[in-house]
Amino acid sequence: MTADIKVIRAGQMCRYYLRETVVGDGRRPAPRALLEAQEQAGVPTGRWMGRGLAAAGLMRGQEVTESQLRNLFGERGGHPYADQIEADRLAKGHVPLGGVVTAAVSLPVAG
Repeated sequence: MTADIKVIRAGQMCRYYLRETVVGDGRRPAPRALLEAQEQAGVPTGRWMGRGLAAAGLMRGQEVTESQLRNLFGERGGHPYADQIEADRLAKGHVPLGGVVTAAVSLPVAG
């Protein structure tokens, strides 16, 4: 039996997980789609499991997407559907979460 030890620095967890762990501890080239890499490595796709899925809008057995993994394990550690939640908020005219809103005001100048 052999084991590899890797140093994972802050902010690299998501990259390591998506490039190596989810493809059976292999090495996934960055441009290759996750499902394609998993199929080539003979690794089954991830499926959501657990008791709290309904609270997150997920269903037991539902396939885990790369986007969901990036949201969950990325720098911000967000909701698996964070991209969709943010898009829905913006479509309703809400302020971007975590962003700064700037505005320019034009006033007539008397000359």
